[in-house]
Amino acid sequence: MKILRSIDQCIDSFEKRIFLFIFFLCLYWLWQNVWQLILFGKLFFVYDYESLFSIQAKLNAYQSSVFIRIIYYVISNPSLNVFKLICCIKLIDILGVAGIVLLIKKFRIMVVFNGIKYVWGLFWIVKALHSKSVYLVISCLKWLSLGTFICLMMTSIVLLYTLSIMILDFDKFVHDL
Repeated sequence: MKILRSIDQCIDSFEKRIFLFIFFLCLYWLWQNVWQLILFGKLFFVYDYESLFSIQAKLNAYQSSVFIRIIYYVISNPSLNVFKLICCIKLIDILGVAGIVLLIKKFRIMVVFNGIKYVWGLFWIVKALHSKSVYLVISCLKWLSLGTFICLMMTSIVLLYTLSIMILDFDKFVHDL
């Protein structure tokens, strides 16, 4: 009971609750970006047929990221089902997107980088799925991984900068909302 009272005293105002919401939202998106950075960093070094299918076999390990879950579903299922595709999205992902939509003025640059990442990724995935040889697929995946890696790195830097500003200047950050 003492623990609950001390927690209640720590977040007793609206500003503190908003601060915690934004803080955990930034941590969630940073977590998503870290998993995607690891995958797309490894994807850049795919050089032949065996390494491509080695990464595809290990793709299930990266299920922490919603973007990777959707890619994994598209690659592993020959017939696309919209309901199954929507099932790839979990409640925490919906809350993360809703948080970004609510705070779009604060995170405009992150939305831009994520939009570029998704458009770039969609373009190269569609191009890779229509390729006639494995080597063309590997070439498409290299471009996919390079562009998304750069966007993810920029987004992660923005998130880390935002987190540091939030922590260092709590009062100014909360009142600017």
